[in-house]
Amino acid sequence: MTTLTVNIESEADLATLQQTLDKLGLHYDLSKDSEYEFTKHQIDGFVKTQQDFIEGKTTARDWRDIEKDLDSAFN
Repeated sequence: MTTLTVNIESEADLATLQQTLDKLGLHYDLSKDSEYEFTKHQIDGFVKTQQDFIEGKTTARDWRDIEKDLDSAFN
């Protein structure tokens, strides 16, 4: 078996290549290196957190402070 890795930037080229591979009867795996897509639930959570911050219901913490808490929890 031989594996071929190809970087394709054009959606039109991708569609053409997939059609060609299908016609040849070749098996292929497709993975897209795109930006992470958040679920609606995650986006709703981000919006709520932002709104809570704006309304003063929560405060922002410095990342170094968060790292200390994580270090003490896992070490």
